[in-house]
Amino acid sequence: MAKSRLNLQAYQQSILERLQHVTADTGSDSSRLGIHAGGQRYLVALRDISEVLPVPEIQPVPLVQPWFLGMSNIRGNLYAVTDLARFLGISHQPSVITAESRLLLVHDDFDINAGFLIDSLAGLRSLEDFKPLSMVADVPFHVAARYEDDQHHQWEVLDIALILEKKEFLQVAA
Repeated sequence: MAKSRLNLQAYQQSILERLQHVTADTGSDSSRLGIHAGGQRYLVALRDISEVLPVPEIQPVPLVQPWFLGMSNIRGNLYAVTDLARFLGISHQPSVITAESRLLLVHDDFDINAGFLIDSLAGLRSLEDFKPLSMVADVPFHVAARYEDDQHHQWEVLDIALILEKKEFLQVAA
């Protein structure tokens, strides 16, 4: 008897779709995906991402910004891959790809095939479990809100739309 093989990508996509469906059904917009990038903790709205997957092979592209890692073929579609920590200016060194690293693919609603390399996932989080923090005057462009968890760790809500609309993001040439 042959064993059935687990398709990890299909499984991850199924989980993400179910989470988005649950969020839509409850009318709650408080669910976020917790991620780590460049030593920072971030929360990303589920509606902003279409898939989370292990880092695929990335083909480098010459003469580009240091934060632009290259192109990746994901099920026949080309995605531009950005090192999130370097693009946000958190790190000046390239992110090290490990077994925990993941690629966040932005949702199709943005009409751009883009993926962000992150260090690791922190799981699904609810904003109701966090204490809101006040925004400071020099808040980075990509931060929509700040929160603190019960261990006093600071989390920032990433505004994926603002990142994608930033002029520098669309100009990868060095």
